[in-house]
Amino acid sequence: MTRKLFAKLLAAGSVALLLFALLFAGGVWQSVPGFIGSFLREITAVLRDTETQWMVFLCLGIYLIAFIFLRARLKNGSTQRLEAANATWWLVCLLFISAASYSIHYLPSTPGLTLLAGAVIGQGMAVWVGFERRKQKAESGNNSRISVIAILVLLLVAASVWQTEGHSYAYHNHTRWIGPWDNPNLFGLLMGAGAALAAGFGLSRWKMEDGGWKTKFGVWRLASGKFVLVGLCLLAVVLMGRGLVHSYSRGAWLATAVGLAYLIANSEFRIKKSEFGMWLKRNWLALAVIMVAVGAICFWHLRETNWHPARRAISAVNPVDFSWRNRVTAWEGDLQMMAEHPWLGDGWNQPEPLYEHFYLPPKLTESAAIQMNDYFMLGATLGIPALFCFGMYLWLTLGGKAESRAHLIRPAATFSPSDAEKGSLDWLQTTCRAGAIVLLVGFWFDGGLFKLPTAATFWILLELGSVQPRMDINKRE
Repeated sequence: MTRKLFAKLLAAGSVALLLFALLFAGGVWQSVPGFIGSFLREITAVLRDTETQWMVFLCLGIYLIAFIFLRARLKNGSTQRLEAANATWWLVCLLFISAASYSIHYLPSTPGLTLLAGAVIGQGMAVWVGFERRKQKAESGNNSRISVIAILVLLLVAASVWQTEGHSYAYHNHTRWIGPWDNPNLFGLLMGAGAALAAGFGLSRWKMEDGGWKTKFGVWRLASGKFVLVGLCLLAVVLMGRGLVHSYSRGAWLATAVGLAYLIANSEFRIKKSEFGMWLKRNWLALAVIMVAVGAICFWHLRETNWHPARRAISAVNPVDFSWRNRVTAWEGDLQMMAEHPWLGDGWNQPEPLYEHFYLPPKLTESAAIQMNDYFMLGATLGIPALFCFGMYLWLTLGGKAESRAHLIRPAATFSPSDAEKGSLDWLQTTCRAGAIVLLVGFWFDGGLFKLPTAATFWILLELGSVQPRMDINKRE
């Protein structure tokens, strides 16, 4: 085994171990008897302890600063000034407000620690990809993204068939799957994100060019390998889609639909100049009307159906459904708290007890619905400026404006990727963004930004889907 191959295997193994720990360490493993369960429970107790959590918070802050400066050097060859047009500036503002709130109240806050940890993990993963991109070969950055996507898909496929006993959730006597976690909504969101990643990865492999591999493997071997990869991705989509359906999470269903729609919309440029694309452009209004009509007919036909997934989906428009009514009531309470403390919020760990004592309607006895919307929860906790910073960070990162003007100064470390490599890189970024969008939509209905499995996955996909610097050897600042 050569040293280069050993280094690649070591890097892939380290990333796989990290992703496994982030996805599963906070779930079923903590209840496992023996050394592993005891070790994880001890770590959880330490992180929640007031005397030690602040040290972890400080260490994560140092790591965040280091990763931000490393990313700046990888982009420009020297540390760049943080500007308002840079997404990192808004992320720093958000985390600074979070740290200030944490310091003022000085209470152990697992959500605050999770928010910072997720941002650090995302920045660290982006730094790793950036180091790969600095190599002479253009495909290095792609390989690192492919490794992360493939590992995430494999882990989520394993979770889709991994059912544990413990917390029991049911919908009309049908068990809602929770996987290795303790919440069916969390399970559904991760299944939806995994399905979007598998679908995007399968499409990227399907569109591989034959010419680049023809002389090394032969056309037949390349075609057969392509079909095997696409078949495996299709199988992964089916398995995770099955888990998604059995989660009975309406928010996860909607989020997955939005993520897949994003994939389809961003593949439109491939058919834009074709006859079919021109026909769609001329008849889009008629098609929209037909789709609305078909949706109304389906709704009318399925409103009395005995198929439980359809009944669950249609219940979202049922005026007596307590699930979405409790969420709307909780959103009203969040908005009231933001209106009373718009600038600094109520602080970490404060919105839920305040809502329970002052804003919870007398007809309701459960205040957990306030945790279902992470955006309102963030605004009630840290204030409207923090929510605005988070929104700007998402806008610049997903909009592709954060890093589009960055160039490399050192021509020795640059390369000019081919059109095929640029197309592959763009589609991998689109795939990562689709997975992140699934989680973003799900955070509105079911929460997850302050839970480590979904938070870590979200930050990693968001950073891997950010626009990379142009590496054109003929351009300098």
